[in-house]
Amino acid sequence: MNIRPLKDTDRQQWQPLWQGYLEFYETSLSNERTELTWQRFFDPEHVFCAFVAEVDEMIVGIAHAMMRQSTWELRGDMYIEDLFVSPTARGQGIARALINHVKEQAVAQGAGNLYWQTREANSTARSLYDSIATRNDYIQYVIKL
Repeated sequence: MNIRPLKDTDRQQWQPLWQGYLEFYETSLSNERTELTWQRFFDPEHVFCAFVAEVDEMIVGIAHAMMRQSTWELRGDMYIEDLFVSPTARGQGIARALINHVKEQAVAQGAGNLYWQTREANSTARSLYDSIATRNDYIQYVIKL
């Protein structure tokens, strides 16, 4: 397995994983929104970073993250917004490897914390997350605008 930054030549392999991620979360995005997301990964002025996991030169996992500033901490935090592994590649430590890679990037950028969220019912992922991170007691509220 190889974890590396996303390259602009990865679009053909990235796209099905992105679609799988959206379908898992029972949502869809317009082609324009997906294109904007893709372009942001390569925009040096944008906060996103993106990584892929490869097995035998096939991309089987993705992680998208961003640095976020904090009013409470001297250093910012790294937030994993999207994490997805192809269903056919699960159970091989790929999600753990992606998280560890993002963690290394967060440390390199001086982040004070690495965090992410998932649905409460996502028990398979939560089993992994519970083994590598501490769950906090915050509840998220959202106002869709």
